[in-house]
Amino acid sequence: MIGALLLVGTALAAPPNLMLISIDGMRADRAGFHGASPSPTPSLDRLVDDALICELSLSQSNESLFSHAALLAGRHVSELGRPDYTRFTLADEVMLLPEILGLYGYTTGGFVAGGHVKGGYGFSQGFATWYDEPDFGAFIHTVPVALDWLDHQAIQPWFMFLHGYDAHRPYQHFGLYFHVFGRDYDGDVDSIGNRNSVEKIIDGVYYEDFPIEFFWHEGVGDKILDPGGYLRLRAWAASHEGRKLSAADLQHLKDHYDSGVLSADLQVGRVMDHLKATGQWQDTLVIITADHGEDMGDHGTFNHRSSLADSATRVPLMITGGALPEHLRGTRIPGPCEALDVVPTMLAAAGAVPPAGLRGHDLLHDPSGHEFVIQEGVLPMLAVRSPTHRLLVSGIPLDTPLLHLMVQSAPIQAPTFQLFDLTHDPTETVDVLDEQMDVALELRAALLEWLTEREASEHLGQQPLDPQFRAILQSRGYW
Repeated sequence: MIGALLLVGTALAAPPNLMLISIDGMRADRAGFHGASPSPTPSLDRLVDDALICELSLSQSNESLFSHAALLAGRHVSELGRPDYTRFTLADEVMLLPEILGLYGYTTGGFVAGGHVKGGYGFSQGFATWYDEPDFGAFIHTVPVALDWLDHQAIQPWFMFLHGYDAHRPYQHFGLYFHVFGRDYDGDVDSIGNRNSVEKIIDGVYYEDFPIEFFWHEGVGDKILDPGGYLRLRAWAASHEGRKLSAADLQHLKDHYDSGVLSADLQVGRVMDHLKATGQWQDTLVIITADHGEDMGDHGTFNHRSSLADSATRVPLMITGGALPEHLRGTRIPGPCEALDVVPTMLAAAGAVPPAGLRGHDLLHDPSGHEFVIQEGVLPMLAVRSPTHRLLVSGIPLDTPLLHLMVQSAPIQAPTFQLFDLTHDPTETVDVLDEQMDVALELRAALLEWLTEREASEHLGQQPLDPQFRAILQSRGYW
């Protein structure tokens, strides 16, 4: 009889509402709760006592399309499709988080700011309600629609995915968020802080005359960014004069970036306040994270596509809401955590059975962190990140069927392999491969094991891009 009563009690327990928020392009170290000062995240900082925070959280890739695919599917990019960024889409048979939750009675709504998270890439799968901006929008565009949807959810539970490009390039946000930080700056770098101009900065020098189309494949502009673009810029720099930017100029670009982070933070805070005002906070679990960071000159460039370093892939990961178990509130776990942890964590909260092949950990019940995190770049690069080191493998095409053999047989030397000791070199500027070969061998072994075990997908999508959206991507330096 007691067993039967326990079963009835379990069956009647109401699953929580679930909310996943992606602040596109936000570096972890720009959050006040990770030490940024002055803090551009006052709203998130106020949640710390009611949150579980991962100190070292990593995205699976360094670009919106790949990263969000892994985030919502709980699987590595190459397990979802051939990692060809010019054609990648999510196949219909891929089970995304909202599709799984829908099987458990959740109503689902997705509110995204367009760009590389548009429904045409497959991200709308499983959402009963889907909204995306035609251009690269911000939370000010998605939050009002999302809140209106929340107000019409008479039946619980619900799952919401909310997204905005506030912290993404271009860094300038005119109006309320223009010059929130760095107001004393009196230079003229604002003209560079727009869309594609920042791509022409390398090693602190701005090459205004460098043709932007040289960043595109074969200089044509009909494909995604070519990894040779930055090599062309370096070659150009060897024979052309550029404008040396001052420390104040570079800092002002970072100030603009922080203004975008603040814009996102205040809108996310608006959503949290709405949950509390409408009585939904206590029944909701919220995960706040990002798909990638931004290099901001740490490795000579102002972008996120050319690096898998922490500057481009270390992101915030905060779990909060009234449905977070009380013993986890106000706690920090060392990590490493990864984007793949989000789906199993939310499924566990919902009482859902995870599908076969799901990666990651349920952080509510297994917050121990990973021994290694594998990252796949949008350009030909792989990384293995441990709590202390990153092994970077560059120059081998990720979509080759011989990837395992090529990683295994390539001599462990630069430029194919690089090793960074983040304990002593947190900005990853000194290659210690020769000095710490034993660590490099250990990390390569972990990578080879992953390449052996992964279920690589042969799906090669065809991105259904209309001419208008293609023009938008071109203007943003993507196509």
